[in-house]
Amino acid sequence: MIKNNFCKILFYLAISQIYISNILVASHLEGKSKSEKEKFLNIRIEQIPNAHKKVIIKPSNSLKKINKVVKKNNKISRMMDNSSLLSVIYYDGEKVIIDQKSDKIQDDTKIYSFSMSKSIVSYMLGDAICNGHIKGLDDQIINYVPEAKGTLYEKSSFKELINMTAADLNFANRKAGSKKFIYADKIIRKEFTAKDYLLMSKGVKKSKKLFNYHNFLTDFVARAVDRKVPGGLQKSYQDLANKAGTKSEMFFLQDANGWPLLFAWFYAEREDYLKIAIQISKDWKSQSCIGNYLRNIESMKIKADRGGGKGSDYAGYFWFDRSIKSRHAQMRGHGGQRIHIDLKNGSILLFHAIAQDFDSKKIFDLNECNFYLWYFKAWRRG
Repeated sequence: MIKNNFCKILFYLAISQIYISNILVASHLEGKSKSEKEKFLNIRIEQIPNAHKKVIIKPSNSLKKINKVVKKNNKISRMMDNSSLLSVIYYDGEKVIIDQKSDKIQDDTKIYSFSMSKSIVSYMLGDAICNGHIKGLDDQIINYVPEAKGTLYEKSSFKELINMTAADLNFANRKAGSKKFIYADKIIRKEFTAKDYLLMSKGVKKSKKLFNYHNFLTDFVARAVDRKVPGGLQKSYQDLANKAGTKSEMFFLQDANGWPLLFAWFYAEREDYLKIAIQISKDWKSQSCIGNYLRNIESMKIKADRGGGKGSDYAGYFWFDRSIKSRHAQMRGHGGQRIHIDLKNGSILLFHAIAQDFDSKKIFDLNECNFYLWYFKAWRRG
């Protein structure tokens, strides 16, 4: 019996490797059938978390209720029926008016963040700076992660790291099929750890600094915060959960050395993602230290067309779409994960998916009338 179970485990691991080996490649689900895509959903929400260490964030000690006046949107329902779209929530700044999910998930499903997690890491860095655990964005990471000594990134500042201008073209490469290291892919398959990857950069000749989107840099920054904040990142995330009023347990993954894997692997329920976004939106507008940090992030935007976001600016692990005229910040993740925060009216649009086989612009268009409605109501209130 033990032998049979062991064989089953080996079989499932082998199958998982086939899927996981390409799980973060942008086009890996293109042309796949609906059932094939749904297998990836199971791998992401079940198999990957169960194969790695989890850092648990408990529900808030002060639960916050979100007002809801929800009406079903038939266009969103049809999109979910005909695509990999899993969830859409729209908060107009006062209440939730769209809250729809696919039957592929439940309200209590812990959904992966993918790169939306990077934006939360930036927030945690700002919190660490505000609490005096890290001096500032111009400080070098060698002062916080001793393993960086002698590596390519030894003299990188936090500003360079969170603006993706520290990733070197001679070493960091994220394109599928490249002979150079594909960090995200190999990390999740446990072929090396974040520390291993850092040490591989020793002796690499530095090239010209420019925007080069790379997953390792987020885990590098997360490691610095984890080491220097009393209680580590678990305490930082717990503080955010308590402020945001989250209702359920959340978690993120670690590698074998205990380094955070926060370039992609943060998990929370749908409503708790919204609560975190609401808190970030409030803090962005506040006259507080973290508010000043976030507005400073906004002021240091750079063009990011090389990083998979044509017409986009980037700063501090947040995206800023140049085609959208209203003041905003976006948390973006591979395969159709998005949190759009309108920094003027406080509205938030949040959606998750298995693959981006749908037109996200149509989701934004569905909410255009709600933006105008908000302005009309504000005008009537005087």
